[in-house]
Amino acid sequence: MDDLDIRDLTEFRFWSTTFDPPIDDPTFFLSNHLSITSALLLTDLIFPACVLVRGCVIRKEIYDPENFERWWRETGGATEVIENVLNHLHLWDLLEPNEDAEYRALEILAPRIAQTWKSHVQSQFPDRVICTEVNDDYGPTVTMWTA
Repeated sequence: MDDLDIRDLTEFRFWSTTFDPPIDDPTFFLSNHLSITSALLLTDLIFPACVLVRGCVIRKEIYDPENFERWWRETGGATEVIENVLNHLHLWDLLEPNEDAEYRALEILAPRIAQTWKSHVQSQFPDRVICTEVNDDYGPTVTMWTA
């Protein structure tokens, strides 16, 4: 897991030590903690479906016609600005870290999400150039837009 050992995360370490001998298998951890619903929602987050609206590629899950129209009017139809505003994900809004290792884990997770957004959305819109970036706007934040 890049430069983070799964055993650095308190939740995994605590769970692992409830077994004798301790279990270090992340797959077994997932089978005990991840529901089908959560797994499906996670894949929707990592591999987002998108819609094309007035030349803007927008993640389908966050597309709201009224909100889009407001941004369209306020920006004068600046597609890159609209995509940047609407297609961002603050990981802290989704996952609340409780320790240093979890903050590091989010720093690893953010670029992975950015990469999957880029490749997956590029496959949905092969005629467009999909761009992603990770910044520390409010914790690790993933943003996507078209160039």
